[in-house]
Amino acid sequence: MDKIKNQYFPRWLSYAVLCILSWGVWGGLSKLGADKMTPMQLQVLFTIGMIPVVLAALIQLRWKVDRDLWGVTYGILNGVFTGLGLLAYYAAMARGKASIVGPVTALFPLLTVMLALFLLKERMNKVQKAGAFVALVSIFILSR
Repeated sequence: MDKIKNQYFPRWLSYAVLCILSWGVWGGLSKLGADKMTPMQLQVLFTIGMIPVVLAALIQLRWKVDRDLWGVTYGILNGVFTGLGLLAYYAAMARGKASIVGPVTALFPLLTVMLALFLLKERMNKVQKAGAFVALVSIFILSR
């Protein structure tokens, strides 16, 4: 029974659903905040809000973080690009509708897919290619 359950609702999907719920609330709060303060101020406060999450992670890791050069480099670059993306996201929220900005910016995985295809030499089947194409078309539909 447990094997069947995992087949239909694997553990990664539980985390993905939690991610969707968390980011959905974050998107709404971003619009509320963007209507009250500048993108830079929101970024500063977002970073402060991350402190409890970082502390919880460090406690879980027993205050030990790998020192692998590439791992550290990728982790820091992840933070830099997330910060830059958030500044742009908050600026878009301040100037646009959350119902449009949210879905359009949620298409960032398309860039991830392109990077995976070209840098990691991953492949997509026809259905996945069609899905990526439809996602690209949705940007133009939503922005009208």
